[in-house]
Amino acid sequence: MRVATLTIENFRGVRSGFIRFGRHPVFVGDNNTGKTTLIEALTLLLGRDRLLRELTEHDFYGSCPQPIDRLKLLATVTDFPLDDPDLTSQWFREGRAVVKWLDEANGAVHPQRDNQAWKLCCQIAVQARFDHESLSVEMLRYFHDHDEPFDPFAEDSPAIVPGKLIQELSFYLVRASRTWDKVFSWGNELFKRTVLASAKQPAAAILAERDRLRSPEQPIDTDPGIEPLIRSLNDEIARSFPNSPKVQLRLTGTDSRSVMEAVSAHFAGLDGISIPAARQGSGLISMQGLLLLLELGRARSEAGGEFLMALEEPEVHLPPAAQQRLVQRVQALSTQTFVTTHSPLVASMADPTSVLILMRHDGILSAQSFLEAPLPPTAPNWQRKFFQHSRVDVLGALMQPSLLVPEGRADFQLLRCILKPLMMSAGWVDGTSRPFGIEVGVVPTEDARVVDTYRLMSRLHRRVTCLVDGDGEGLLYVGQLRNAGAPPASIVRWNDGAMFEDTVGWILSADEVAVVPKLAELFEVAPTSVAEVVAYLKSKKMDIIAYELVAEAISTTAACRLRAGDMLDGLACACAGSNATQRFVQDSGGVWVFRP
Repeated sequence: MRVATLTIENFRGVRSGFIRFGRHPVFVGDNNTGKTTLIEALTLLLGRDRLLRELTEHDFYGSCPQPIDRLKLLATVTDFPLDDPDLTSQWFREGRAVVKWLDEANGAVHPQRDNQAWKLCCQIAVQARFDHESLSVEMLRYFHDHDEPFDPFAEDSPAIVPGKLIQELSFYLVRASRTWDKVFSWGNELFKRTVLASAKQPAAAILAERDRLRSPEQPIDTDPGIEPLIRSLNDEIARSFPNSPKVQLRLTGTDSRSVMEAVSAHFAGLDGISIPAARQGSGLISMQGLLLLLELGRARSEAGGEFLMALEEPEVHLPPAAQQRLVQRVQALSTQTFVTTHSPLVASMADPTSVLILMRHDGILSAQSFLEAPLPPTAPNWQRKFFQHSRVDVLGALMQPSLLVPEGRADFQLLRCILKPLMMSAGWVDGTSRPFGIEVGVVPTEDARVVDTYRLMSRLHRRVTCLVDGDGEGLLYVGQLRNAGAPPASIVRWNDGAMFEDTVGWILSADEVAVVPKLAELFEVAPTSVAEVVAYLKSKKMDIIAYELVAEAISTTAACRLRAGDMLDGLACACAGSNATQRFVQDSGGVWVFRP
C-alpha cells in the first residue's frame, strides 16, 4: 500500500494544499515552503500514537482558532492487492473504510469504478479543534466517507481507524534531529520492535548474564575500599532486625528486564578499544536509528508486509557517499518513502520525475515535479544536459527565494566564480541591501536557451528573472520573453551593446593599476589594461581557470570588491522586483537596465 494524495486544510502555515505522490517522492524548496508541515501531516494521519505530538493553537493556520475552526487532513491510500476489496476485508467492511476508486492521472477519487484503470483506495482523515474551555486540542482520526461538509465532533461518531491497521501500514518518521545515543538498547521501542521483527530475543544470553550479575566472581561490595562500610551496615541491620538480609551491590536489578534495559551500545575502533555510543561523533550516532529502521524494513519486506518511511534531511551528519547509499537503501527496502532535503546532491540522486518542488503562496501549498515525464529519445541535447548534467546546480537554484536565468552557461560560470570568493570576503555585504548569494539562485542555461529555460523554470518557481546581453540578440530575447504567455517576474539586461564580460571590465577598472598585474597568468605577455582582459574573456568562453583568476583579483582588490558588491546588490534587487538602485533602472518597457 502507499499514499497517493494528501489534502491539507488549516494546518500550520498552510491554508490549503493538495499534493500527489509517487512511490518515492523527494521534497525540495525554499525555507518555510512547508516541507516539515507535509511530513507532520502524514505523521498525524498514519503514525502510531507514540509518533504523535500534542497539538496547540499554533498548529492551526493563523494560530488563533475559533470554536468553529477545524484542522483537516486527508490521505488517499491505494495499491491494495488486485484492487479487490474482498482480499482486504480488514480495511473494507462495515465500520471500516468505504470502497472508493482513484484516478491516478489527476488524483480524483470516485465512488464507483467507471474506468478499469482506476485503482481501489480508501481515505483516512484527521480533524482537530481547539476547545476554548479546556484550552486543549481534540483530534480524531477516522475513515473518510464522503466530501460533504462533516464535523466529527458535532455529528455521529465516524468510523475510527483501528490501531491495528495503523500498525499494518508501518509508517515510520526519522526526524532531522536524531542525535540518539541509546538506540541500540531494550529501553528503545524501535530496537525492541526490530528485534521482534527481524531477529529472535537473545533469551539464553540475557538469562546467563542475569545469573552472572547475581553471583559475580568479584562482587563490588568485597572490594577492600568499600568492604568495611558494607560490613558495618550489615552489623547495624543485624542488631535491628532478626534474620536480617545483608546488603550487596550489583550492577543492575538482576531481573531480566533490568539486564536488557542496562544494555548500552559501544563501538570498537581498530585499536580494539570500546567506546560508548554517547561518546561517538554525530554521524555514527545519527546512523544508529536509520540502521535499525533498515533492518526493520528488511524484515517486513521479506514477510510481505508494508513499510512506509518519512526521512527528514538524510544529509544531516553524513558524507555525500553515505547520503547516496542511505537514500538508495531506504527506497529499496520501503513500500514508499517521503524524503525532505536541503541538499541538491541528495535530490539529484532521485528520479527527476519523483522530485517535487514545493511552493507556498498566500497559504496555498502546491508541488510540481522537477521533470513531468521521462525525457523521450528525441529530447534535444540542451534539455538532456539541463536535466542530467546540470541537475545539481538547477535543484540548488530552485531552493532560493528568487531564480535568475542568464543568457548562457558562460554567464552562469563567470557569475558563480565571482560570487564564491566574495562570499568568503569579510564585510563585503555590509553596504548591500540584499545579499545576492543568499537570495538568488542562478540556473546554468544551456546553449543560450534562455527563453526555453525560462519556460521550464516558470512552472517550478514563482519568481523567475531572466538576464540577457545588451546587444541585438539580447534585445531579441527581451521581445520573446515579453511576448511569453506569462512573462518573467523581471527581465534584466546589461547596458546597450554590452555583455557580462564588459560588466566585469567595469568592475576591474575600479582600480586598474592594482588589479591588472594580478592577471598576468592569463597571458604570455603581461596585460597592460582592463580592455585586454575583457577581450580575452570574450574570446575564451568557459575558461574556468581564467574566471577564477579574475574572481580572485576582484575579491583581493578593495575598490573592485566594492563595485562587484554594488552590481550584485542591484541585481538582487532587480530579481526581487524592488525599487530601482544606482546600477539597475527600469526603462519604459519595464526592463531593468544596468547603468555602469
